[in-house]
Amino acid sequence: MGLWFAALALTMTLAPAQEAGEILASRTLPEAFVVLAEPPGINFDIYDARAQMEEIAVAETEPHSIFRIRRHVGVAAGYDSGVLHGSIGMYITVAEWGRWNFGVPSPEVGFGRYRVYDVRSRTSLMKTKSTLLVSLASVHFRGGMLRSIGKVWYVNFEQVFDVRANLTGSQIGFSFSNP
Repeated sequence: MGLWFAALALTMTLAPAQEAGEILASRTLPEAFVVLAEPPGINFDIYDARAQMEEIAVAETEPHSIFRIRRHVGVAAGYDSGVLHGSIGMYITVAEWGRWNFGVPSPEVGFGRYRVYDVRSRTSLMKTKSTLLVSLASVHFRGGMLRSIGKVWYVNFEQVFDVRANLTGSQIGFSFSNP
């Protein structure tokens, strides 16, 4: 953390490369005269035939399977057995059926709010601890395209296993994927 503050302080002490009020010197650019030859005539019959051939090639390469690998990055949270848990993870889906994507086990990093026993005070307390979660099974429903960031957003439902607490649970969240 101290390294960031040192870098910030160093960049603030540097002088600007050029003052805002200075005017740059200008010069005239030589004009180059280029004579372009007339383009040859285009046979639109051949052009239309090539376009049709490309359409046929694209139609033949469409997959006939529902299996397609997608990588999602998302956040999710849940509450099971008195434990609040949340995570950030990378999901991998292998099958797509309509707007639904089906995932395989994937790793997640998150937190859990667990009940722990304090020996000093002889009471039970709730503590938030970091944990590793494994998404055992996930289903992602495609919501739509976010054109501003170029990603597709999904609502995901998943079953998770909390490695720290040795508990299972379920989560709901959002994830983003490339189109």
